[in-house]
Amino acid sequence: MEKLRRIMKYFLPLLFLTYWGGITLFAHSHVVNGVIIVHSHPFKANHQHTQGQAETIFFLGHYAVSSLPALLVAVPCFCILLGVLAVPRVSRLCLLRSEDGIRLRAPPVCVF
Repeated sequence: MEKLRRIMKYFLPLLFLTYWGGITLFAHSHVVNGVIIVHSHPFKANHQHTQGQAETIFFLGHYAVSSLPALLVAVPCFCILLGVLAVPRVSRLCLLRSEDGIRLRAPPVCVF
């Protein structure tokens, strides 16, 4: 669990910065059949897309879904991730007191 937390602590910000950089730094437009398609990806400045690629970019750019199914999946995933990353690990040591024998020193203190 601690190893996963350590990995996610660096992976999630890196994933966000990569996504943000990809959509911010590499945005460009194409004119296909009189329609301007704006998208981003890290390729050379002079390139063309096939008709199928242009349609895919167009449809993915206008894809809409009902929010309820997305929330039913996203909320539990977010709660699990929040539980892994935000809740500090707590370990408690409780010493059981035995009632037999002579004690030559004070018993250890167990603080909760």
